[in-house]
Amino acid sequence: MPMNFGRFFSSSSSNLSYCYYLLIVVLSISLVNIAFQNYSFSQSTTNDTAFTTVKTNNSENFVIPFNDTNNDRRHPIEYVFDEPKTSNWIISIFNNLSYYNSPDSKTIIKIQERPPSQKFVELMLYGDQSKRFIVSVNTNETGYMRMYENNQDGWSTDGPITVSHANVQGLSVTNGKRIVLDKLGMNGFDVGSVSVYGKDDSSMPNSTYAGSLEFQTLSGDYSKSFLYYMPLGMIVGVGGILLFLIYKKKRDPE
Repeated sequence: MPMNFGRFFSSSSSNLSYCYYLLIVVLSISLVNIAFQNYSFSQSTTNDTAFTTVKTNNSENFVIPFNDTNNDRRHPIEYVFDEPKTSNWIISIFNNLSYYNSPDSKTIIKIQERPPSQKFVELMLYGDQSKRFIVSVNTNETGYMRMYENNQDGWSTDGPITVSHANVQGLSVTNGKRIVLDKLGMNGFDVGSVSVYGKDDSSMPNSTYAGSLEFQTLSGDYSKSFLYYMPLGMIVGVGGILLFLIYKKKRDPE
């Protein structure tokens, strides 16, 4: 015997609330399942470091634990992308490291093209109370140049530090709060790897004692990624369910 859905929806406010939350759960699970179909989980080893990576067609995320950020500059930890991130890309860096309170405590991040190119962007994040922040670039044509420096509260954990490049707009960098370098012409920039270290010399004390560095990379046409539209899909889906249930509640008699 067919169920009278109109009577079921309108029988009581508790039934309405129950259906509302049930449908939200079903929609959420469906969206998450679709999203995870696009994910690829893997582990790769570089320089004796095991990286846990999460990849989709347009994104690649990886995490570096604190102990690996204490390497010296001669032996940096390097994450190499399977394929270079070309033309349009953005790298978000979540700095969750805990630093020793020393003026020498720092993390150096180099975002670089594949050899033989010498092009790279270097971020220097000092971990003492100053939070000094330095952004430098190196190209084959101009060499090493310091583009931005702030010696007091230069970077923030309020948001991710981002480095991005676009064909038309060039290179941009944020410090977790605002843009500090905008639309720098680089004549193209294809990211091949990211390297990290924390000490100028192996004899120096460690810079960090806990936490991690998380990197989230988007490249290519972001709008083709399901994750790009997922928040909007959730809003539209849940909103549609709510409007439908309210409409049924008003239309059907008690």
